[in-house]
Amino acid sequence: MHEHVQISSNVSCEVWGAESEKAYIYVHGLNGSSKDAENSAGVAVVRGFQVVSFTVPSFDPVSTTPVLSDVYNFSRQRWKNIYLYAVSLGAWYSMIFFHDKPITQTLLVSPVVSMKNLITRMMNSAGITPQELREKGTTANLSWEYYMFACKNEITFWHCPTKILYPANDNITPRDEIEYFAEKFLCELTVLPDAEHWIHTERELNFLHRWEEDNISA
Repeated sequence: MHEHVQISSNVSCEVWGAESEKAYIYVHGLNGSSKDAENSAGVAVVRGFQVVSFTVPSFDPVSTTPVLSDVYNFSRQRWKNIYLYAVSLGAWYSMIFFHDKPITQTLLVSPVVSMKNLITRMMNSAGITPQELREKGTTANLSWEYYMFACKNEITFWHCPTKILYPANDNITPRDEIEYFAEKFLCELTVLPDAEHWIHTERELNFLHRWEEDNISA
């Protein structure tokens, strides 16, 4: 079963699966869309879940939170138990927004867990200091406003039982950073060998599928 729902004037979503009291909110990564949820939804649906997916038009501080808010409000009205599945940059925004929400379980794939650290590494690579970025406002890939938002929104509290799939050669989030995060918030960490941030090859997708089957449980 697949349903298209307009949940607000600006946000529409896809709902996968037969009627249930429990559903995953699926948050895609950068340059993704609601269609990214289809394969994961296939695993969840046979285990009695529904999945609600949607497209975030632009991952920026101003527009992302209202989209997540609309989807969450829609989901709370429709399902008794809410689960979260989030990918990459979508994981970071999700943990900011859902940190005080009653989420039953969370699955994170290639998550960004500290945007502040990521932007700092980008600044170091570009040879730009925070002061220089502040004076310029923006460069080709950096924004002082975004950096300030990241500094103010470090993940300092995460209450939900969480399982993480982390590519061993992730060039976005270093291994020590994800291990520190997993230990701090008592997350179960699974490492995908010989894979980079974007999980896309047949071998990687097969590993992801098996991980989903092991962790999306009725």
